[in-house]
Amino acid sequence: MKKVLIILALALFAAQTVLADAEKKIGLIFDGAARIRYEFYNHSVHAGLADDEQSYFRFKFSGGVLADFYDIFSIYGKLTNESRSYIYNALGDAQYDIDETVIDNLFFNIPKLFGAIDIKAGRMDLPLSEYGEGFLFADGTPLDGSRTFYFNAARIRYSTTESSIELLGIYDPEYDELSVINDKDKKLNDSLEKAFVIYGRSKINEKLYIEPYYMLKTEESGPFGKDVSINVFGSYVKYDMGKAAVRAQAAAQLGNYGDEAGRAFGGYAYLDIPVKDIVKPFSIGYVYLSGDDESTKTVEAWNPVFGRFPMLSEIMHVLYIRESGLGYWTNLQMLKFEATFKPLEKMSIITSYNFVYANETITNTAGTIFGTGKHRGDLIRCRVGYNFSKNFSSYILGEYFIPGDFYYKDAQDASFLRIEFMAKI
Repeated sequence: MKKVLIILALALFAAQTVLADAEKKIGLIFDGAARIRYEFYNHSVHAGLADDEQSYFRFKFSGGVLADFYDIFSIYGKLTNESRSYIYNALGDAQYDIDETVIDNLFFNIPKLFGAIDIKAGRMDLPLSEYGEGFLFADGTPLDGSRTFYFNAARIRYSTTESSIELLGIYDPEYDELSVINDKDKKLNDSLEKAFVIYGRSKINEKLYIEPYYMLKTEESGPFGKDVSINVFGSYVKYDMGKAAVRAQAAAQLGNYGDEAGRAFGGYAYLDIPVKDIVKPFSIGYVYLSGDDESTKTVEAWNPVFGRFPMLSEIMHVLYIRESGLGYWTNLQMLKFEATFKPLEKMSIITSYNFVYANETITNTAGTIFGTGKHRGDLIRCRVGYNFSKNFSSYILGEYFIPGDFYYKDAQDASFLRIEFMAKI
């Protein structure tokens, strides 16, 4: 790693020297971010809706540099460190240790080849806004929390005025294969995951926008303990009706889980209705992720692919550890009612009530947290955000989960609180 840092330092020095002679042709852009979070979990993390509590601070620091060469190609690198300081931990480990520093991003980009082709390869983030709101593409490193989200990938994208199509290859190993500072050999994935993707985007007209895709994904002994190979066909759709808008996504999965055939279906639909000067907007949504019927020889459980982030709930995200894996969203129906308020120009308040259901019960309940029903529970969420400036923001997020009969009868209500401050340069 020392050799890598020395090479990067020399490269930056050389680039700055050239910059003096070609100021308008070669440029360096530096960025950085500091994030401080306080988080509190009760009855949800390790004990599973029983007596359990954790409270801690998370300190995350990132620094990156973009070297742009004549607007022909660019190279970007970023280092990130996130350490925790526990106030209380039911497991007994409450000390503070400086954690490892990782190579968060490291990629090159050729943005205007022949005027319409974009080539990007290396370690990169895939923005949720470009990939169907993150339903299938969000986090390539799900087991390190929100420390990193990167994918090891190569992408070729062809774009026109109203549409684009891209080929995307992904290679996400179980452990980091690049050198890090203070290496702690942290697990990033349940297994080696690979994928080949064809992803399109098209603005059909002023009202209709779609993102169709096909993907072949493989997992080596993933959370199911089997080698997985699945084909995914689907599309994201947004339709603007003027006074309201519909956002929806649906995908089918066909493949194999070891010696068993797999087929699954998942998707969601939201109706966004702005209420003038009051709610911006009010949303009614429904999420469906198929579950596995244990009486059949086919695996019907939904595979979240690369969507293993807390897209629906922080509490449920960790509860899935006892079921299929951290953030391994599956076997779910959710009815959501959400309202967004803007009491001040720089403030937003998002509140929601969620009725959560399971398609299938988990029959092997001995010594687990599961019951005999299908009602997962009722979830209440509230997020209050405030942007002090374009470089400094904060928010408070709270959740309260009341378990249903999908969990054992003595399951306790769970709560979660996060307070975050974020500064960027």
